Amino acid sequence: MSIVKPSGSAGRPGDGVRLVKRLERSDPFLMRAVKGIAMIGGLLGMLVYAWQVIHEDTVSSRRALDRAATVGQVAAEADVARINAVAMDVSPRIAASFAASLPASMQRSLQADMADRLVGTPVMAIIVFGEAGQTLAVLGQMPSDAAGNVGPRTKSRRAGGELLDLELVPIAKGRVAYYRDLPMGNGKRVQAAMVLRASAFQPALQMGSAAGMRWRAALLNRDGETILTAADEQGGFTERDVNLAASALGWRALHSDESAARDRVTGQSGDVFIETRSVSGDMLQLTYVGQARPALSVLVSHRFEFLALFGVSMIAVLLAVSVIQNEWQRQDRQVRDADLTAARAEITCDLLAAGVIDWSVSDGAVEYSEGWADMFGQGDEPVAEQIFDWIARIHPEDKLAAREAYQAMLEGRETELVHRIRIRMSSGLWVQVVERGRALVGTDGRTKRIVLVQTTEPVDGSALRNAFGDATLPTARAV
Repeated sequence: MSIVKPSGSAGRPGDGVRLVKRLERSDPFLMRAVKGIAMIGGLLGMLVYAWQVIHEDTVSSRRALDRAATVGQVAAEADVARINAVAMDVSPRIAASFAASLPASMQRSLQADMADRLVGTPVMAIIVFGEAGQTLAVLGQMPSDAAGNVGPRTKSRRAGGELLDLELVPIAKGRVAYYRDLPMGNGKRVQAAMVLRASAFQPALQMGSAAGMRWRAALLNRDGETILTAADEQGGFTERDVNLAASALGWRALHSDESAARDRVTGQSGDVFIETRSVSGDMLQLTYVGQARPALSVLVSHRFEFLALFGVSMIAVLLAVSVIQNEWQRQDRQVRDADLTAARAEITCDLLAAGVIDWSVSDGAVEYSEGWADMFGQGDEPVAEQIFDWIARIHPEDKLAAREAYQAMLEGRETELVHRIRIRMSSGLWVQVVERGRALVGTDGRTKRIVLVQTTEPVDGSALRNAFGDATLPTARAV
């Protein structure tokens, strides 16, 4: 019994069909890499969000301090106006109390009346000085921490030859004196120091609390000297804050026709930011200092937002990775199935001594199988041919019918064809083949590819039947 091998690539060692090893995207290592990248992306997103939260918290604190400075400036101006109103109210009574013809009992009555008038005002006591700087009278209730500390008005140390006066000077911790010349009835003016209550200017300073934690506020005079301060329980107005205010305000030597400092200054140094406002012209500077909260404190205050965002992000990452993994696995299965299908088709064609032509309709490119090259004596399969190269191999008498059959498949009128045509071999001889074709139609209903299979004889057993029929024909005739 002899074994007949199919024609084509028969008997050559190593002719078994080998599947191409592909890099599958559903590979476990690749999926771990994708999950790692997704996790890193999620963490980076959390870091960006954390930075944004910290930045917005700092900006919010700065805006709060700016609003506090604006409101505090108005409050400080109101305190100065109330102090000046008190001075104008008591000036006539002070002038009357110094009249030479006024009896001592009347002087005491005027002084008692003036003490009553100071109740409920920012002024506790008024000290009147003579031309030589001596104390002429003390009116009102002198606080114990200010007794003996109030002297005549001092001059600005930063002033030029004009020797500008200082209106507000500290006399004790939390206690200040406001200096002003009071008019007398005879056209003269006397120098007076009004000792202010501890609550004076405090509403304006306490406005700094609107900036949140670690705020400080101070009232500075013309020389940049700290008059009053306020701060939260974590600290006070330090020398560093004074230097920062001086640097921001840009103070220089004063002259009578110049301003002490700018009306409004906004600045920042590292995590410390400052707001200053001028009060009563350039007489006082109201200064607020705020500090950005530590990053950890900001993040802790937003911990629930972070937990919610982290949970949602992780769920989104897991879902995205799962969808990607499933899609990649599906595509890999399709590729493997396509490879196996192509391999089975190649094996089938080789075993049946068939040649396969793969025709791409979009670009007209034609690819030939190795079985086709072996069957028609072409050696290695032709490369980079067009459909007209294939049609040129068809016998002239069969060419028109073949063109019509191909055109019907291109136009979608037919999806399959079976016909016999003659093909020119490399030797120049013609061989008749049975050509079967099938069209691959895309989702748009148009033909995308046409696969043609040629065999040198029918594969349905008709050749064997014909052979037996030819052999029995003489017998039949003899009978």
